Amino acid sequence: MSNASRIHPRMYSAKLDSMIRDVLHALGDVDFEHQVDIERIEQSIDNEELKEYLINKANSEHQHYRQPYVDLLNKLRMQQYRRSFAA
Repeated sequence: MSNASRIHPRMYSAKLDSMIRDVLHALGDVDFEHQVDIERIEQSIDNEELKEYLINKANSEHQHYRQPYVDLLNKLRMQQYRRSFAA
């Protein structure tokens, strides 16, 4: 442990940590589902133009669906950061 962490111990909320883990888990699920969809498209479509269109569409939908989780995670991490230095 560094001298700085002994002087200013970080205080995390167990509830906040739990919420961050839940959001990270949800993001993992979203990303995994997206990867499965991409693999399904790549394996089942022979037409390269259609395949590219469907992959681009899936990527766009993935980003749209994923972004609220990323935003929430950033918000929670900022709360955690502020708490850690408020102690």
